[in-house]
Amino acid sequence: MYLTWYFYSNLSPEGKAGIPKAFADANYFWVFLSLVMAWLGHISRAYRWQFLMEPLGYKPKLINLYHSTMIGYVLNFTIPRSGEIGRPGFLAKKENLPFDKVFGTVVAERIIDVIMLLGITFGTSLLVGKEVIDGFTKTEGQSGNSYVLYGILALMILGGVAVLVSKKLREFFLEKVKGMMEGVKTIFTMKKRVAFILHTLFIWATYVLLMWLMALSLNGMESIGIKELMVGFVVGAAAIAITPGGIGLYPLFITAALVYFGYDKDLASSFSILSWVVQTAFLVVMGVISLIAIDVKFNVMEAEKELPKTKN
Repeated sequence: MYLTWYFYSNLSPEGKAGIPKAFADANYFWVFLSLVMAWLGHISRAYRWQFLMEPLGYKPKLINLYHSTMIGYVLNFTIPRSGEIGRPGFLAKKENLPFDKVFGTVVAERIIDVIMLLGITFGTSLLVGKEVIDGFTKTEGQSGNSYVLYGILALMILGGVAVLVSKKLREFFLEKVKGMMEGVKTIFTMKKRVAFILHTLFIWATYVLLMWLMALSLNGMESIGIKELMVGFVVGAAAIAITPGGIGLYPLFITAALVYFGYDKDLASSFSILSWVVQTAFLVVMGVISLIAIDVKFNVMEAEKELPKTKN
């Protein structure tokens, strides 16, 4: 929330007044097309997930893969990266599959996505220079994210101590890690590798096209070039990785990138806010719909039964 306030408070009066005007004047034909493109990318991601499931002998329904994927997005707006746990959790519960193996397929998927992002970032840095991208992604107010990392580290240490002390917990932990690694290894054992690669390229193409279509919706942004587009995409992806859903940081990074390339700050601010609000609202709405549609109820008692019993 601090980053949102920081961004908004640094806008000029004209910039603040221009934000509602941008929403009023936007061409919603292009906005709609950008959301269609985003939706196709999400469906492709769900479909691609099937290829990682096949080596494990699982054939979950596409509709459940899709709903679990969308739920993962909306969960990421609460706790950073919590969607990476929630997504396999919902699918495992709905399809009655082992969570550890399903989670392993998500890890495998994320490895590929990181490689793709690094590749796009490297290609963009060749266009504009690495120092340019680094300059956009350094800003005030990122310390709050460190507390989350410290919290995760503390939990890992406590978990490690518990595993070392208890033999049953250690056996339980090793069993789950083994199951997860089976899921991770599907990246090497899947049969439809060409289809997986094509879907991966399509997914990442939709992300870039989404930003371009959003630019077409706003007067003054329709002439955006490949350099501005790719730098905007890379710094936007960095913002989403740093904060839940890019809250506050996404418009800050995008605005800085566009101003560097000569765009008016008020126009850049309006575009970045419009893009972030539209994408966020879409993911939240679609995620909530999926949360209702998948109709999965988690029972705490069932989860406790799976844990090994230890003597006091």
